[in-house]
Amino acid sequence: MFEEIKGAVSTKEAASFYGLNVGGGGMVCCPFHNDKHPSMKMDQGFYCFGCGAHGDVISFVQRMFSLDAKEAAFKLVDDFHLNIDTKRKESKHERDARIRQAKQKEYEDKVRRAYLQELNSFRLKLADIHRTFLDWELRYAPGREEWEADQIDERYATAIRNKEQIGYILDILDYGKEDERYETYKHRKETIEVYERKITEAEHNTADGNRGRTAPRRDSERIP
Repeated sequence: MFEEIKGAVSTKEAASFYGLNVGGGGMVCCPFHNDKHPSMKMDQGFYCFGCGAHGDVISFVQRMFSLDAKEAAFKLVDDFHLNIDTKRKESKHERDARIRQAKQKEYEDKVRRAYLQELNSFRLKLADIHRTFLDWELRYAPGREEWEADQIDERYATAIRNKEQIGYILDILDYGKEDERYETYKHRKETIEVYERKITEAEHNTADGNRGRTAPRRDSERIP
């Protein structure tokens, strides 16, 4: 639209229309400073040799009437009765760019939704394991005689060893920085597998009647 307007109306024509006395050679007193002698050159654009103001017909009307570029363009269309569609037309390049951006945003939103769903699923599984350990800590806590006989339920020992660590991971998922949460998320499958194995082993050892102090944690059981 702007290019059509600039091709249809020269700055010299606009200046005359809006009341400026354009003399021979397109010279006029500059309306943008206290000009006593013509110092502005008018043709398709304008340039003032006094104050340095310059531009095209749209920027000239902007300065004359304190308008923004779009308002100045609409004023020229109206004042000169130009047969120009003032509705913004989208070029093929702009349309293709808009479609690409929309597809990119749709993909990013899809990836983010999937990430948040998996993150929430990881947190729920970890919370279930944490509740299991808290329940075991209360339910299978040894009495005085068991302590003295060194007969500690495997489930209680497993809960004591692991509940704080799981609580720490849950705190990262709930309150940690985004990069901390993502680093924890990357190891979600390994983390869940380790703790589920601990639960299975504790239940299996208890079912077999194997009680007593458990062996030190193996390196393969350490959580990243």
